[in-house]
Amino acid sequence: MTQVTMLSASQISHLLDMPSVIDAVADAYKEKANHPATLWPMVYEQLGGEADMNIRSGVLASKHVFGNKLLAWFGENAKRGLPELNGLVNLYNSDTGEPVAVLNATALTGFRTGAVASRFLANPNATTLLLVGTGSQAPYQIMAQLCVLPKVTQVPLANPRDAKKAQAAAAQLPMTLEKLFSQTIRATNSATNSVVAGLIDHRLSEVEFTGVTDLPAAVQRSRVIVTATPSTKPLIQADWVQPGTHLNAIGADMEGKQELDAKLFQGAQAYTDDVPQASEVGEIQNPIKAGVIKPEQVVEIGNSLLDPTLGRHDANAITIFDSTGIALQDLAAANLVFVRAKEQGVGTQVDL
Repeated sequence: MTQVTMLSASQISHLLDMPSVIDAVADAYKEKANHPATLWPMVYEQLGGEADMNIRSGVLASKHVFGNKLLAWFGENAKRGLPELNGLVNLYNSDTGEPVAVLNATALTGFRTGAVASRFLANPNATTLLLVGTGSQAPYQIMAQLCVLPKVTQVPLANPRDAKKAQAAAAQLPMTLEKLFSQTIRATNSATNSVVAGLIDHRLSEVEFTGVTDLPAAVQRSRVIVTATPSTKPLIQADWVQPGTHLNAIGADMEGKQELDAKLFQGAQAYTDDVPQASEVGEIQNPIKAGVIKPEQVVEIGNSLLDPTLGRHDANAITIFDSTGIALQDLAAANLVFVRAKEQGVGTQVDL
């Protein structure tokens, strides 16, 4: 009989703090570059209308785990009063093949989609962070960026489909961030989480969140931009982006998706989590198809973390991180949750 730990979204939020996840994901990127970690081919399926699913899997050798995540996106669920993202992460012991944990994938995806690239590539003195997209990813993306960009005091939000939603989201963000991060972190008593809670309290009191309707103007005044939408056409034009800007393109994870003007990649420094995957389904699929860049010009973030000479060369350079999402991020975050759950006696034990 095998005992498996089941972990809910609220338990995951209680156990994780964003800085620790960012560090864990950075280590996973490095492990991929060093080759002890392995990715397996992804499965993507369009489910009709505004709905799709994907399965990501791999092995994280340093943690002695392998596993997979199935995540489904249903864009119409908001109208039904349901979450847009649903799914599970299954974690296995790579020494024995036994399942050890089943985790809520939505919460884990939010946490593991962090700010490793911003910490390495963005101007640390940037004061304005633009978030394009107001879905379930938005608060996680904002919190992650605030953890690595200490000078940010302005966070404009844009919703390309509905400007009113951006204004509503901005008004709710302080309460949302408090609920998702500060309250749950404060509920734990570890020294690490006390420090993180203090950071959150001070940072949130300094930041102004606003909903914006003029996207070109918001892009022009922002030096860090995160796009997290299901768009299939460019939302940000090349001539809007100013020198020295860093962009994290989060939304493109399937053929045909696009958030950035392909011309933006001309002269920019492009990075991604996995070049073969991103070339097919990520943001870089579009400039590659347009002949603007070649796959060999794109740097994998793990390689750049190991070799700083592959990072930003010029303060005026435009850097772009195409985050398609890889299984190693999920496994790193899932293993971190599982270890903390065992230490704290959290989770429901199920005998299989």
